Amino acid sequence: MKKILLIGIGEENSPKQYLPPAFKKNAMPFIYAKWSDLSFQGKDVFVGQIKLDFKNIKTVIFDIFRFPIIKKVSKQAFNYNLENEFNILLNILKEKGIYTPNHTFFLQYPFYNKFSQMHIFASKKIPTISTLHLCDNKKNKVLSLLKKQSIPFPLVAKESYGGGGNNVWKISNKKALESFIENRRNINTVFQPYIKNDADYRAIVINGECIGLMKRSAQKGQWKNNFSLGGKVQKYIDPKMSRFAVNVCKKMGLEMVGLDILATKNGFVIIEANLFFGLDGFQSVHPEINIAEKIIKLISTKNICKK
Repeated sequence: MKKILLIGIGEENSPKQYLPPAFKKNAMPFIYAKWSDLSFQGKDVFVGQIKLDFKNIKTVIFDIFRFPIIKKVSKQAFNYNLENEFNILLNILKEKGIYTPNHTFFLQYPFYNKFSQMHIFASKKIPTISTLHLCDNKKNKVLSLLKKQSIPFPLVAKESYGGGGNNVWKISNKKALESFIENRRNINTVFQPYIKNDADYRAIVINGECIGLMKRSAQKGQWKNNFSLGGKVQKYIDPKMSRFAVNVCKKMGLEMVGLDILATKNGFVIIEANLFFGLDGFQSVHPEINIAEKIIKLISTKNICKK
């Protein structure tokens, strides 16, 4: 019987960590491998000392391929970015006809980040926040283009690679911006206007269904709403927002995603589309939703359609 391969980093907050118990319950054989255990030897892929036999794999589910490894004693962090390895694996799966969620999207945008999001949202006419990205963050260029695009202070700067609200800054004025970009000329960064709000929303969409919404609000005195940074979360119901989220996924061709949404006076806008999203906050307000069973239904449906 063919198996499901899970490739992850071992974090309990990941949707992939909810899957092994569900696979066991449904008598679905699987292999779990950490990114750090993979090696590429010629055209072959190994997990530790064992060569992966893709003939015995029917589905692969990936967790995020960018992650830090922190030394226990020194607490020194080493950041890994395995997007090239991820892309090689995607092409192997395509060649062998093995399904993975969001496969077509990943192949089209193998280097997906906050910068490429901006381009995708604009090209597919998805409502979002005005965004500026420069290949060279030279001070006079940044200031000139911010003025040209009418992006006022305060503004938000984000490193293109990052998640969980990390590497995101609110910049109050020109002097603060000049100081911020002083040593960041080559750092891949996007700039956006800061939109004052009392909350934003996380929508999780799987297989064309918005399975639930979560409202997120920052702690008093803070401005980031992320649950991972201490933001408050609560269950939220809004059929219009749910339909908006599903429509965004259709336009992007996504099968499984966590969308960050802002409600503005002009309607809903997408902040980010998270292809690798955490679940702790969502499950705390939606304990009735079985995420693992939703993912199992998705992969089962896709594998039946292939036959």
